[in-house]
Amino acid sequence: MPRELSIYLLVVILAGALSLFLCLFALLKVKDAPGAKPYIIVTLLSSIFTFAYAFELSVHLWNKSYFG
Repeated sequence: MPRELSIYLLVVILAGALSLFLCLFALLKVKDAPGAKPYIIVTLLSSIFTFAYAFELSVHLWNKSYFG
């Protein structure tokens, strides 16, 4: 896997981890605040999307590097 793509994949994974952390933090600390429930849902869906995108990138890069 080329170095630039590895760094990009790492940044995408860190973004997903940050989104998941914000979701859990809001769930534990500010769940009773107005607007907290939509925020928790949005950050959870954002982290799922980001991890799925990172998985898609890694599969695409593995296929390209190993199979042609």
